[in-house]
Amino acid sequence: MQQGKQFTSADRTEGPASGVSRLAAEVVARLVARDGADTAALREPLLVRLMEAVIAPDLRPLEGVRAEFRRARISAAEIADVYIPEVARRLGQCWTDDQLSFASVTMGTARLQAVLREIGTDWTADAHGAADGPGLLLLVPPGEQHTLGLMLLAGRLRRMGVSVCLRFAADPAAAAKLVSDGAFRGVLISVSGESRLAACSNLIKALKHSGNGSLLVAIGGAILDEAEEEMRSTGADLVTNDIDHVLRAMGIVIGNMPVLESS
Repeated sequence: MQQGKQFTSADRTEGPASGVSRLAAEVVARLVARDGADTAALREPLLVRLMEAVIAPDLRPLEGVRAEFRRARISAAEIADVYIPEVARRLGQCWTDDQLSFASVTMGTARLQAVLREIGTDWTADAHGAADGPGLLLLVPPGEQHTLGLMLLAGRLRRMGVSVCLRFAADPAAAAKLVSDGAFRGVLISVSGESRLAACSNLIKALKHSGNGSLLVAIGGAILDEAEEEMRSTGADLVTNDIDHVLRAMGIVIGNMPVLESS
């Protein structure tokens, strides 16, 4: 798929500020570390139509693509694990290559999230973490706007038997109450900008206090390569984008768990 032939070049400065635009591109472009098996499963024509549909001016093309996926007998899990991450990656790459605007990438990502919510309604888990299987709390600190990567991760973990409680814009008091009321094996925090690390530090301090010091907290996100030391200073036990490593550290064993990177 040659992106330059399908999408009009856009002004990279569009949006509230260049820093915000850079952040959006970085988060979307690095949502998932994919493997060869996923790539082999893709049907390129359907992938292209899904990408075109999520940035279309109206929702009619997206309805048509949904029908195509049903006719092709592509499962909801495959859409979530393969097609949505790849479309998100390509949206971010198009922004990086100056082929899509900030507004188009933001709208496309929001529509991918809507599709994911719709197809994931049957992927249930106890919202408070007290299920027969291991429970995890997934948090996005206040101020974060790009949450697709964590939604993808939550859906996959639920299908693998992990009870997941997902909270966006979680303040320290609310997160601490979730921990004290639930039975979580650990907490995963996703952050995409250095400006949010102070909020993460306060969040982690509250989580640790509520968990009586025994709760493991992991932090990761798109800024890991650039701000690893700063992320370590938040007080998290683990600083990584390798979810397999996190699960092992928390005593959760799932066969053939892939490495994911979330925003």
